[in-house]
Amino acid sequence: MTVIVTRTASVLDPLARANVVDALRGPGAPVGVLDVVEEGAAVTVRFDDAITSSDLVDDLIAIESVFVPARVTEPLTEDGAAAIAAAGLGDPELDASRTIEAALRARRS
Repeated sequence: MTVIVTRTASVLDPLARANVVDALRGPGAPVGVLDVVEEGAAVTVRFDDAITSSDLVDDLIAIESVFVPARVTEPLTEDGAAAIAAAGLGDPELDASRTIEAALRARRS
């Protein structure tokens, strides 16, 4: 059974709000996300919970709304991104082998 779920979060920091919107609408966004609307500080996401779990959407909103990395001028390596994610998530065992990019590469092989 398909259930379309709507979540609205108030994200006051514009950089954090941009992170939330990009995580839900940008490349690499969860497949089940149908729509993301940004109105002022409010970000509303509609998604199919048969495809994308509510927990994943809630976690993305929570993580991206509080974890705003400093701007960098050079591309981030997978190891660098994994280290930042490990620090932000409090998971010291997180490394580049556990990233979405690594999973996608393994799937293509």
